[in-house]
Amino acid sequence: MRTAELLDSLKQQEPISLSQILDAKEQRVCRQQEMMSRETGNSPKTLISFTLNIAGAIKSFPLFTQAFVEGKRQILRELSYAGVEILEKREFCGKTGDECYLLVRESPKKIKELMVAIEEGSELGRLFDIDVMSPDIPKISRSDLGLPPRKCFVCGQKAAVCARSRAHSIEEIWARTVEIICEFLNQCLADRIARDACRALLYEVNVTPKPGLVDRNNNGSHRDMDIFTFADSACALYPYFKSCALQGLAGKENPQELFCSLRPLGREAEEQMKQATGGVNTHKGAIFSMGIFCAAAGRMADKSASEKDFSNLCAQMCRHLMDDFKDIEKKETLSYGEKLYKEYGITGIRGEAAQGFPSVFEIGLPKLKEEISRGKSMNDAGVSALIALISKVQDTNIITRSDGETLLWAQKEAQQVLKNGVKEEQVQSLDKLFIEKNISSGGCADLLALCFFVYFCHQEKEDT
Repeated sequence: MRTAELLDSLKQQEPISLSQILDAKEQRVCRQQEMMSRETGNSPKTLISFTLNIAGAIKSFPLFTQAFVEGKRQILRELSYAGVEILEKREFCGKTGDECYLLVRESPKKIKELMVAIEEGSELGRLFDIDVMSPDIPKISRSDLGLPPRKCFVCGQKAAVCARSRAHSIEEIWARTVEIICEFLNQCLADRIARDACRALLYEVNVTPKPGLVDRNNNGSHRDMDIFTFADSACALYPYFKSCALQGLAGKENPQELFCSLRPLGREAEEQMKQATGGVNTHKGAIFSMGIFCAAAGRMADKSASEKDFSNLCAQMCRHLMDDFKDIEKKETLSYGEKLYKEYGITGIRGEAAQGFPSVFEIGLPKLKEEISRGKSMNDAGVSALIALISKVQDTNIITRSDGETLLWAQKEAQQVLKNGVKEEQVQSLDKLFIEKNISSGGCADLLALCFFVYFCHQEKEDT
């Protein structure tokens, strides 16, 4: 959510008149009285009236509705946890703002305590206006519970004092309102993206069998790591993935600037990974590629973006990586990736990223979705997607542990398994061969994790 853009959009909305505001207040009182007059037996009944504290003459705005929906969710959650029975629920929306009324079977004092806890529980709660009343008590105030008055969400002083003195301009209040809502929603989005990234890494390592890779059957061609090492690493990377998502949500206009902002985060993530694994490099490749995907997901979170749009953004972020191969003959010191390029012409993960990860969007992800649509489990669909990737990707991890000829051999073996329908016994046989030859298709494993990530993101968008 980009605060400046939303604030500009808010200012362009059509304001409502004073008479509309006064009519809405009168209607609200009528609704409250009508609901409280309902016959519900002898047990105590209490009415919750929920709106947002929105200053000025613009009450209806998509961003405000998102905050209202979150507030309603929190209220219903607290009532459920407290075992409070809801007798009636009514909602109204319009130019004068969103309203929710809940008639519940509980004492006003207990309900007020629950609602104050929501209002004070977060910065977003400071925008919630939750009135509690009963037939005998028109409105229960904080002072009735011995609680201090609400504070101004702009300056932190007493809200009533600031309101009476008009201490803040409407523009200042709007700016702070939009900032509070955006910060809350961005944190929620970043948490969701980071969760999907960690989930994708955990799904990848649990997919079984995987030729030459750590899975639930064995450690593949690796002697220094197992499935628990990967679990430790994935959990340690959660803060990194969230930070990458927040960078994307921050709204940097230049995609390459967004990529550059990830570099220091990636270096810190490598340190966190090594601390979690005792120095074992479990997810160095994933730190690079999944970090890019998290940032891209954050950048496109509020857009109806297609997979092609996502791929194009990744390409824009990483296009400059191909500059590493310019004038390579003149370089005295070469990185391992540059050595592979000089010897085999393979661009590795740099080329993959600079092209928008075609192996994910053209090979692995289509295969994953195809197998899931056929009723395959996530495990079996993941195995098929991995074999499809091994069959075509120039995995530099394989060359690192062997040579170019071994890569071609591995690709042909995977192609045969794919042709035969990816039968489990054949994949297990390939796993044994990979282990014997000390082959590890770690690059393809990272790409499989990216496939899972995009799949999860797509599923969540469909669910919302």
